[in-house]
Amino acid sequence: MSGKVALITGGASGMGLEVARSLSSKGWKVSILDMNQTAGEKVATEINGKFYKTNVTNYDELAHAFDSTFKAHGHLDFVFANAGIAGEEKFYDEAPLDEKGIPKKPSLLVTAINIDAVITTCYLAQHYLRKNPTPGGAIVITASSGGIYPCPASPIYGTSKHAMVGLARSIGPRMKRDGIRVNAICPGTVRTGLLAKEAWDTFPDEAFTPVEKVVEVVELFINDEGLYGQTAEISRGNHYFRSIPEFSDEFMERTMRACD
Repeated sequence: MSGKVALITGGASGMGLEVARSLSSKGWKVSILDMNQTAGEKVATEINGKFYKTNVTNYDELAHAFDSTFKAHGHLDFVFANAGIAGEEKFYDEAPLDEKGIPKKPSLLVTAINIDAVITTCYLAQHYLRKNPTPGGAIVITASSGGIYPCPASPIYGTSKHAMVGLARSIGPRMKRDGIRVNAICPGTVRTGLLAKEAWDTFPDEAFTPVEKVVEVVELFINDEGLYGQTAEISRGNHYFRSIPEFSDEFMERTMRACD
């Protein structure tokens, strides 16, 4: 059986790429899942990993990458559910109308990638991490500071990232029973391919979070076996664990405890 193995969605660029590079430098074998075949193959060659051209909204493609990775190595140690998009927000625009004068259905690609595909990524990760010779492992979900704070300019994106915080907090305690630790990262402004250069240039330089800090927190979640169901806000050179809100009263606590 080979050394430690990671699977990273959205691994051909940005935070996924830097986590892949860091893990590879530590001897990990890394599967890169991405839509960009040229970039993905280049990264896989660089880190001596494996590239799977994957549309994360396509369950069969995603499942194939998981299954192939597990069969190649006999185990899987870490899954970085990182793929996501900002999308082109037109939520507030005047809606185009169909021939009946009814607003046409808006694009929900952002939620398909940022919510649905992350749920299926975690679903598949759970299956394969349970199959390990010693069941267990780590999952890190990429949320955003827009998953903690309101994001009026990008409501669909913000909603999708709030959902990721909820996902990590919801499945974290249950998956821990199988030795699987699930946590979420909520980075602030990290210069990646999420936005165009012109958009990034509107931010002051001092607002940016170094991608190296994101890698540091991801690896903290990989290595610290006491962390699960946590949300780490990452701003500039710092990270902060964001607590779940306190219960409003004992009846709400009893209600929510029933969901444990």
